[in-house]
Amino acid sequence: MIEKKLLIDLCVEKTKNRVNEIQVAIDAANDAIVNDTKSSMGDKYETSREMAQQELSRLQNQLNQANKDLDILLNLPEGKNKLVGMGSLVMTDQFNYLVATSIGPMKIENEILMVVSRLSPIGEVLFGKEVDDEIHFNGKRFKIKAIK
Repeated sequence: MIEKKLLIDLCVEKTKNRVNEIQVAIDAANDAIVNDTKSSMGDKYETSREMAQQELSRLQNQLNQANKDLDILLNLPEGKNKLVGMGSLVMTDQFNYLVATSIGPMKIENEILMVVSRLSPIGEVLFGKEVDDEIHFNGKRFKIKAIK
């Protein structure tokens, strides 16, 4: 049986790694902009600088989202819920889910489960349900066996 705290800790670790990787890419993009400024002139300079700025903007958006995801994970309620909500570990007869932020599949204790956002299609279907409720998703029917 999957331990909820361990799963959340693994999600936090994975998200912190993602934040660090994005920050390294941002630093590299900033360095490229500075170095390009020193070595280029004219239209070529403007084009490469604009492309670097766009890349930097894209990376900054990713960093902002990763930090939001980290904040969500660090503030998940720890207690057991009667209804599926944020931080719920939902065990069904088909799949297991953690309702938190969109991370996707995670392998823990030789089991694979999905870490999903509350706003994802499956997150919306699960939210507010209770043990023994049946859910219909993507043409499949499954039953909630437990909520942790």
